[in-house]
This record gives sequence, structure tokens and C-alpha cells, in this order.
Amino acid sequence: MKLKSALALSIILFDLFIGANLYAETPMALFKKGEDKKKVRPFFQLDSYYSFIGNEQADVQGFKAGIELNQKWRFGVGYNKIKSDIIEWKLLPEEERSYSNTNIVKSQLYLNYYPVLAEYVIYNKDPWQVSVPFTIGYGNSYFSYYDKNNNSRKIFNHSIIITELGVTGQVKVFKWIGLGAGIGYRYLLMNNPEIETKVSSPVYSIRIKIFPGAIIKTFFPNLSGDW
Repeated sequence: MKLKSALALSIILFDLFIGANLYAETPMALFKKGEDKKKVRPFFQLDSYYSFIGNEQADVQGFKAGIELNQKWRFGVGYNKIKSDIIEWKLLPEEERSYSNTNIVKSQLYLNYYPVLAEYVIYNKDPWQVSVPFTIGYGNSYFSYYDKNNNSRKIFNHSIIITELGVTGQVKVFKWIGLGAGIGYRYLLMNNPEIETKVSSPVYSIRIKIFPGAIIKTFFPNLSGDW
């Protein structure tokens, strides 16, 4: 399953990259009011979110990559993993009871998902930028417990759909790198019915943004196009 998910994500990223380059080279990329081509640039960012599941802190680690249009819109995909210490006592399903000495086990919650990003830049004056990102992601959640042989086993594996809306601010620290922070809210459109703890919550994000276009232009200064 992980291999299939990673392959699907790679294909999406490849399509975005190819599509962006083709779009930038076609006559349809011209503005109605002028002859300037739309500026299409790649971006990559590392994300770190601080949020809560119930009363416990739940950190989100991940990344996003995609394209930026005219320094106004960003579209991309990524991967996020929610790491927490959420513990719930679970009654094992019938098919799992032979692996444990007890029918009720102490289990830990895990969530991971693939977000699709649409982000609008509302303020952009170098080196500062403010934007409104919206993501919707599909993934899975499960509980993990240790059986009588001390092996980790998954139970109650279930699909989830997560949305996030917020506001982020960013400053370009160096030519290649920017730092940002934001606040928003996470809401589960489709939750795992076995999760007893509330997962929807405010989120506080910290991001490191890498500007691939600036890196490319530094090492290949004669490369045509606006990176």
C-alpha cells in the first residue's frame, strides 16, 4: 500500500511539473492585457504543524511540492504524518484475539494523509508574503498495539479525509530559503469511527520553504525563462 501511494504521489508531481512547463510555453499563457507570459515557478516546502487531538499535543510533519502562478496562486500535493501520544483502550476484534493474552489492549493512534493544496497570496512585497492556504487530504488512520510476542500489530484501519484552512506569513531569509508560520483549523470530513478522541482542532504551523527556481537560476544563469 505504501509503495502504491508513493508511486501515485510521484506521478502527480511529475504531471504537475510537465504541465507547468508546457503551460508556460503555450500562447494561451499570455495575459489578456499584455504580451507577458504567466510566471510559473516550482516550489517545495517542509511543514511542521502543532495541533491537538483531544487534550494531547499532536505534531504533524510533512512536505508539499507543486507550482506557483504569477506569485498569486500555489497548487501542489504532499504528504503529512500526524505524530501523537494518543492512547485508547480497545476491545480487540475476534480475528485479533489469538495474538494477545487479553481481549482489551492499550493502543496508540496513527494518522497519515496526502494533502492537495490551493493557496492564494493576499500580500506579496519582498521579502514578506501573506497567504491563505486550503488543503484537502485523503489518507488512513489506525491503532497499533503490541501482541503477546511484543510485535506491533495494526487494528481498526480506516480511511480519513482531512481539510485545513488558515492564514500563513512568510519571510525570505536567503535567496533560496524562506521561513513561515501560520494558524488555521483542521476538520475531518471523514473520520475513523473507532477514534474516540476529538481530532478536529486548531493548528499552528511552522514551515521552511525552498525556492527551486532560485537554485536553478543560480547554477544555470543562462537558462531561459522566468524562474
